[in-house]
Amino acid sequence: MVSRCLACGGKTSQKRIRTENWWGEEFTLVENVPAWVCAQCGEAYFDAEVCLALDQLRQNPPEVKASLQVPVYAYPEAS
Repeated sequence: MVSRCLACGGKTSQKRIRTENWWGEEFTLVENVPAWVCAQCGEAYFDAEVCLALDQLRQNPPEVKASLQVPVYAYPEAS
């Protein structure tokens, strides 16, 4: 349990969140993940058991629930 945010010192509470992961070359989202979330800055922390469960998902991914299309933009070059 993380009761205070390591980034800003704010108080955390347990919530269910959507987290993003890079699994090799694939960008994935996992929904409904339990996390300790800072009320002040939004930083999220995971218990060890949750990290292990996410690693197991990566090793044996379940059926895809949904897919999203994401636009990609190029940052302008300096003149």
